[in-house]
Amino acid sequence: MKEININSVNHAELLSGCQPPVPAAVGVTTATADGKVGNQIQALLERNENPPEVLAGATLHRPMRTFSPISGVSKLLKNLYLCGGSAASVAMMQQLGVTFVINATTVTELTDTPLPAEDTRYLRIPVKDNREANLERYFHEVADMMEEESKAGGVVLVHCVAGISRSASLCLAYLMKYHRMSLKDAYNHIKDKRPQIRPNVSFVKQLMDFEHKLYGTRTVTMVYCHALDQELPDIYEPEFRTMELLYQKFRRNIARR
Repeated sequence: MKEININSVNHAELLSGCQPPVPAAVGVTTATADGKVGNQIQALLERNENPPEVLAGATLHRPMRTFSPISGVSKLLKNLYLCGGSAASVAMMQQLGVTFVINATTVTELTDTPLPAEDTRYLRIPVKDNREANLERYFHEVADMMEEESKAGGVVLVHCVAGISRSASLCLAYLMKYHRMSLKDAYNHIKDKRPQIRPNVSFVKQLMDFEHKLYGTRTVTMVYCHALDQELPDIYEPEFRTMELLYQKFRRNIARR
């Protein structure tokens, strides 16, 4: 097993000569809201941001579609896969030809990932899935190593506990840096392949800053969600549209009394 110390890897320089991606049209609204409903929904959001370990292939909203030969594993590119820890088995990795495993969890959450071969490269990113965690500090190193493996003809598997937040964020950073996708396009691409992804709000903000450093633009903005009484990335708006409609109906009913 070739284990890599992330702290020994030097930061790569920003992409030179990159043309900024075309920003998508976005809008920002502001308002204030309060009440018990918002507090209850806020608690739900917090549970979604830090989900417990789930069964391979489970989703927050709907059954996961199958995008790879292995259930619970999502194929993002021909040489890049994303999954939760429970799906990262030796048999699966051998079948997919995985040569580099990235485990984005702390040692208290998951043990080291079992590897399919002695020469499989292995990297642990010891970051928690919460709003205080600094994942951006690893974006360049991890993206560079993923690209190095890809150019060598290898296959990369990235996982965290559920394959929803941390691992998805690392894959987003890679697509932005080496496939020159905007954050919005990268998110839509991965969302199409793995519908349950949902990086926590802090990670999305870090990705927004990363995009700005790479391309000088931001294609994702923060919008106000009345039902939760907080700002959320506009890419999450479809998920909370129904919640907002119900909240507005609730407010109208209260106003009539």
